[in-house]
Amino acid sequence: MVKLFAIGWCILVGAILLNGIIARAGIIGWYEFITLLTQKGSATFRLLRVVDYVWLFLAYPFLLGLSYKAGELLYNAVIDFF
Repeated sequence: MVKLFAIGWCILVGAILLNGIIARAGIIGWYEFITLLTQKGSATFRLLRVVDYVWLFLAYPFLLGLSYKAGELLYNAVIDFF
């Protein structure tokens, strides 16, 4: 249970950092994507740039997966230390 909690925190911190970075870079995040989708429907898909698609469907899930792995490694390092 503690392991899942630690990994969850790493994913949360990773997501917050990534969302901050993409906001400054002008790339659409999931919150903006869902807002556009509810407001404009399927027209949203014509508004997105290639970089937005790459971010939403490739880079973001991959980097969150790396956040999971970082949390797992951090947890194991702390457990091994004590």
